[in-house]
Order: sequence, then C-alpha cells, then structure tokens
Amino acid sequence: MLSIVVPVYNAEKELGDCLDRILAQKNADYELIVIDDGSKDNSCDVIDAYAAKYPQIRVIKQENQGITTTRRIAAEAAHGEYIWYLDDDDVVSEGAFAKAEELLREHPETDILWFGFTVDFLEEGYSFPTELPDHIYTSSLEAVQTFFQNDSFNMYWNKLYRVSMLRAHPEAFPHRKDQSGDLIFNCVSFSYAKMVQASSFIAYHYQKREKESMVNRFLEGNDVILHDKKQGVKDMMRILQAKDDPLVANYFLREYEVFVINLFAKDCPYSKEEKIRMIQDNILDPESIEYIEKAVPADNKYSGIFKKTAMSRNAKHIYSTYAFLSFAKNHFSGLYQKFRRSTYQK
Repeated sequence: MLSIVVPVYNAEKELGDCLDRILAQKNADYELIVIDDGSKDNSCDVIDAYAAKYPQIRVIKQENQGITTTRRIAAEAAHGEYIWYLDDDDVVSEGAFAKAEELLREHPETDILWFGFTVDFLEEGYSFPTELPDHIYTSSLEAVQTFFQNDSFNMYWNKLYRVSMLRAHPEAFPHRKDQSGDLIFNCVSFSYAKMVQASSFIAYHYQKREKESMVNRFLEGNDVILHDKKQGVKDMMRILQAKDDPLVANYFLREYEVFVINLFAKDCPYSKEEKIRMIQDNILDPESIEYIEKAVPADNKYSGIFKKTAMSRNAKHIYSTYAFLSFAKNHFSGLYQKFRRSTYQK
C-alpha cells in the first residue's frame, strides 16, 4: 500500500483540485493522509468536507510545525510501505499511483522511486517537462550524480520513499521551516538508499503560480540557508565516500544562483550595496571560489551564462547580471526557466 501525504497550509483555493486528482486515481491501493499544519484560512473546512465524503482520507490537525516536522509526523503515522509527499497546490497525473505500484512490484528492493514531472507556468500558459530515462540505480552515488546533472535533487514531490528507511534516519527531518529542509531530507535519504529506480512516466505537475509562490519572496537568513544546504550535500558525499566529485561543484553553482536571484525578490530589504556585500561574502569566499574553479573546465569553455558570471569573481558584475536575469524571470517566467535549463545542458 502507498501512503499519500498532503501537508496543507493556507491552500483553500487550490486544495480541492489537488485532492480531486488524487481521489480520481484508479486501480491502486493507497491511503491519503491530509495534515493541516495550522492553516489560518478555510483549508480546514475543505479538508473536513472531503474527509466526510471519502473514508480513505485520514486527517491530522496540528499547530504550525513547518514542512520538515510535518513530513516526520506523516512518516510515523503512515501504514504504507512507501510514502509520497505531495504539495497542496499541485496535481498528480492520471494513473500515477497504479504506475508506482507496478514499478515497485517489479523491483521490490527499491528504496526511492523517482518520476518525471512538468512545471506548469499557469499565468503564461507554458509547461516545461523534465523527462527521465527508465533506469535502476544500485549505487546511491550514481543516482545522486544523475540528480545533480538534471537539476532536480532538491525536489521531493516527484519521489516515493521507503517508510522504514525514513524512520531509521530521523536526521532526515531537521526542525526547520526554510527551504534547506527539502535538500537535507533528500541528502539523508539518498545517503542510505540502496536502490533508486527512475521512471520516464510523467507523474507530477508542479503548478507554478508566479505571483503567489513562496519561491519569489525574500528568504530571511538566506545566507544561513545556503550554508546549511552546502553542509548537507558535503555530509552526504562524505557518507557516499565521494566528497571530491566534480558534480558537487556544479550543484553548488546552482545554489549560488538561487541565493543571488533571491536577493532581487520584490520584498528584499537590502540596498544595492548590501546585496553586493552579500554576494561577496557568500559567493566569492575562498571555499566557494574553490568549488567554482572545479566546476569550470580549464580550457574556459563554460556551459552557460551562470557559470560564466560566477567565474568573473566580481561581485558588482554578478549583481548587474542577476539584476537583468531577475527582471526576465519576473516578466517572462516560462521562457526564463527554459533558458535557465538550457544553460546547464552540455
């Protein structure tokens, strides 16, 4: 049986569509755990209405704990062998649960099942798919390297995890409410997974609402978040005995990009001078320079504009470049994401 988990926080507008797509799944044995994480809107009323109508829904209500603690609570409560965490404002594809069960029956040793997905830019009417080759990884390191290459390692909503593995490693659930918790969760999970299965099936639709997305808000303490993400990756690579893998440096470049782009969120309180100083301190520090050097070929043939910008080692130049890119991101989001992904293609 699968345990499908939907943590909910202030999602009254989108939650119904999310639950409808889940409950429309056929030919699958699953339980649906919906956790209201202290919502302040009418999400709780939506949950109660669905639970009264559908007996397979289990409801947990709690004061706001944050997503990582909510994942731990769900893992402890799950009755299924595998758990799938879904966002409350996204949707799954038709037949996704049945496909998951089919693949897990074929390879019961699987600890993590990884699906393809699309990012749907709702305002622009544009979708960007990430398609994966069907593959069985019997080495966690090989799977990690693949995730780094296609830039989807942070994501949890396109993966199913063996529940017993998560329960055995509570460090996968640090008590935090910022975005570093997603990465740490996957770092710990992949550190101990013995088999990872990738599927070409597009199982998930990430619904990107540009104006409402938390991703587009300034993350207070984003320098601490960057540090914790880097430490999580380094700890994972140490466990996998591959701390000098060059793909780690490429991954950190992407995190540097996220860090700098966030400095241009509309609600960022920093002045231009403060942003330049943040870039200098967090992107051009000695350790980061070392990673940047490892990520860029010695012959100076860079794989994309973000790597070129980072290699300039000039905080003012990085500021100017990302100011332009953030403008493109805010006004032409779908095309920006397509361009962004193309810069990492080799």
